[in-house]
Amino acid sequence: MDHAIERLKTFLEAELDFLREEWKDGKGGYKKLSDCPSYKACKAYVDAINVLVKAYYHQEYVEQYKCRSVKELI
Repeated sequence: MDHAIERLKTFLEAELDFLREEWKDGKGGYKKLSDCPSYKACKAYVDAINVLVKAYYHQEYVEQYKCRSVKELI
């Protein structure tokens, strides 16, 4: 399972790069981070990773391994 989690993190990082460009360049004049087109994909990756972390790791380790929010990652 941790292979799947690590693979999703790789895709998340790539999508976060797109989101950072959209947000910092202000190309679209987005008022909120969640208005950026890449935000939904990033949020989906974070949610998927956290579901897998909760399923794979013992409860006492979930907080240690869970993925931070999109806003914190930016």
